Amino acid sequence: MSELILPPACDTALKALEIDALEPGTEAEIHLRACAACREAQVMLLAQEEAPLPLVQAGYFERLPARVVGKLQTRKVGYRPSAWWMAAAAVLSVAVGTGAFMAGRANRTPLVQAEVRPAEPLTHIEAPFTDSQDELGKLQNLKPEEVRDLLNQLQTDPPKGTE
Repeated sequence: MSELILPPACDTALKALEIDALEPGTEAEIHLRACAACREAQVMLLAQEEAPLPLVQAGYFERLPARVVGKLQTRKVGYRPSAWWMAAAAVLSVAVGTGAFMAGRANRTPLVQAEVRPAEPLTHIEAPFTDSQDELGKLQNLKPEEVRDLLNQLQTDPPKGTE
């Protein structure tokens, strides 16, 4: 490839811009007023100076896949039981499970057995929800003449156990 041949004035102006693009000197400034290509080169050099510094080293992203793969753990070849062992374990577990199930069904005797004893006849049953006001309820259903007769009888004959 052939090199680009620059006029001597452009060559000296570009060398001055490479040294200091902001203040290249009086000769370079005179040339920059006349040459549009050199003014464009000055703008490009000033833009490169204002560019932020790279955050990572050169070649960082090119080496990244190799570093990540190097840090991954390799899979260890482990012991894998053969199909015969797996089949034997399955048959054994089915046999034990079936045996345990059948043994559980065979022992279905109740823990507590009820005994039937001849009961004594009950004379008085105490239930929690009986009406204790039953006798008084009967008094409310009496006719007025029956209530007067009952009161007269209670006044003449005192109840037993109160004497």
